[in-house]
Amino acid sequence: MKAKRILAMLFAVLMLAGCLTACGGGETTTTDAPAGNDTPAGTTSTPATSTFVPWSEEDIADLGAHIKEEAAGNKVTLKVWQPDTAQDVFKSQVADFIEIFKDYADIEIEVAIQGENDVAGNVISDKDAAADVYGFASDQAQRLIKGNALAEVFFPNEVKAMNTADSVAAAMNGDKLIAYPEVGSNSYFICYDKRDITDEQVKSLEGIFEACKAANKNFIMDAGNGYFSCMFLFTGGLATDGFEDDGETQKFNEYDIDKVTASATAFANLFKTYKANFEANGTGQVISGFRNGTTSAGVIGSWDIGAAKKALGENAGFATLPTINIDGVDTPIVNMFGYKYIGVNPNSKFPYTAQALAYYLTNEECQRERAVDPVLEWAPSNINVAADAEVASNAALVASLAQAANSVPQVNIAQTFWDPTAALGKYLIESSNDFSAANVKAEVEKCINNVRDM
Repeated sequence: MKAKRILAMLFAVLMLAGCLTACGGGETTTTDAPAGNDTPAGTTSTPATSTFVPWSEEDIADLGAHIKEEAAGNKVTLKVWQPDTAQDVFKSQVADFIEIFKDYADIEIEVAIQGENDVAGNVISDKDAAADVYGFASDQAQRLIKGNALAEVFFPNEVKAMNTADSVAAAMNGDKLIAYPEVGSNSYFICYDKRDITDEQVKSLEGIFEACKAANKNFIMDAGNGYFSCMFLFTGGLATDGFEDDGETQKFNEYDIDKVTASATAFANLFKTYKANFEANGTGQVISGFRNGTTSAGVIGSWDIGAAKKALGENAGFATLPTINIDGVDTPIVNMFGYKYIGVNPNSKFPYTAQALAYYLTNEECQRERAVDPVLEWAPSNINVAADAEVASNAALVASLAQAANSVPQVNIAQTFWDPTAALGKYLIESSNDFSAANVKAEVEKCINNVRDM
């Protein structure tokens, strides 16, 4: 059966992890982050690859015996949190997981609706009532870590071998892996109507605006939202770089304020020049504009792929963010790039089974299923799935993943980051403003200082 083959590697890995923790084969490792929560962690002598190995029925039986021991004759009850749009897929995948274990434990798993962007607050407020296994966006990781709400991954070597280095790096807390990579791109890029914009025009923001002007339609991006308007700073060389020693204040790289100012000015002038064909609005309005024929292109999120394809049909085009001309140089636009993960609640009453489930839900076959699902089309973090022919031929997924090459990781972002960058964006799209170098520089410096709460 396909499901048994999918879990085979997981079974063998967890079997060894269980021996290390339960059979005295090695010291039990406890996690430093989250602190105060002892969770078993095992390592294997040979890291697994992302190619599935046909483990024997004996191996499967051994793992089943270990899970049976954890159950101790009781029903294993787990809860999984995933967003509304993903319910059907995850319920199906969870059912497969239960089927594999049915001879070893009575397992009941509830799949409940919970948006990834609200997970941290809901878990931290009541960890005992929260789900055992939950999906979350990478920007939630820092709050979850500080709230002692993420159990250390039991088998980091195997997870690292199967997923992209960047998706793994964003899930590290020091030298501890604290979540399972689930989605390889939680970011934004360009969607365009191929009837209005050519593949050549979409390579530059100037070309996109010219095409929109010719079609008498709009280009839409949420320029007054800090998540998107940070591109005005990042394209000029500014980048977040974790936190200062206090663990709260946003740290930045070494940047040239004049180059950052030049970038912000270039965006402002372009928005002003093409104000008749520019709309500052959310990704939902981009999709609506495609449907009603008023929009030629827009910045959409990886979560909008299915809706964009439905709105434009065969005319839907996808591309990485374009270049923008800054002082005569065509410069790639740099954005914020995140990932999605599955975490395990350290307060789970069945930590072993919860870890097994998290690993299963992020394995190669499950990621492939979600990548090709017409509703989800989640870009994979799994290396093999990303190279799969069906995924590699999906222009939207290719654009989504390729944007990572010009991006700043969405990790360790201070809560003070969003409002000042949003305010800067609103300033730059107000065409009545005087965008002299001095004025823009003052606004950029104010933004950076406010992010650092100075």
